[in-house]
Amino acid sequence: MRIELALKLLGPHAGMDAQDSLQTLTTMLALLRELEATETARPGVQGTRWTFNELRLGSVTCVLEPLRIAEHSTYDVVERVARNAVGGLYEAESTARIPTGWTLKAAGLGRRVAKSLGASPDVGMILEVRGDGEALRTAEITQRAALHLDEATRTRHRTFGSRRGRLSGLQEGGRQRRLRGVLRTEVGGEVIPVYFGDDLDPELRRAWRRDRVEITGEITENAQGQSMWMRARDIELLATSPQLSDDDLRGGFWPDMTSGQDAVEYVEALRGDN
Repeated sequence: MRIELALKLLGPHAGMDAQDSLQTLTTMLALLRELEATETARPGVQGTRWTFNELRLGSVTCVLEPLRIAEHSTYDVVERVARNAVGGLYEAESTARIPTGWTLKAAGLGRRVAKSLGASPDVGMILEVRGDGEALRTAEITQRAALHLDEATRTRHRTFGSRRGRLSGLQEGGRQRRLRGVLRTEVGGEVIPVYFGDDLDPELRRAWRRDRVEITGEITENAQGQSMWMRARDIELLATSPQLSDDDLRGGFWPDMTSGQDAVEYVEALRGDN
């Protein structure tokens, strides 16, 4: 499928301020890179490169499409990234929360994309993901999205607790050069940056890319209770949920309990069917 991302800046401000228009496009590309890095768990690596398929001035209108897919990425990933970018900004338009699947950094980039927009749709922006020329998802974005994302990225609470999920995307980050990973939580679909001290190196090596871990530590939250980042104090490896094969299901969950009967035979025996 051919994936395109169409962007149109509306209103007189779009044609009058070249710097703002170019900054919006540049930040949109940075947002796509951040979402792709989160999707592929490869932060700090060169992402997919995009090119203009169409560019018109006046009210700035452009259509972007992938020029070269990154080596660690795929066409399916690029499609999900484009959908997530449009869907996240649409979500930010209606609620003051970090959009589902977005990191704190992505939310900051989204705020910058929307901050030069006007207060109503006629001076806002239209985003559209297209597949083979057909619209897959469309969103109208205004200054409201920037205000919501600004509120969502403000620190409000610090608590001590734990989150469960999958840990990936390890790199050095922050002014103190601490190791940082990304935890994608089982509940709520949060994507949380997690910082680790040197004392957790052995546990971190064992937990790396495990399907399920539980991280306990200091959690910084916004006013909506979303986790913005964590400082880890402990890492626990969790058992991976068992996956039942078709053969397991045909034999019943516990063959000893069903006397070797398959699921249908066992239910019929319980009901007394002949």
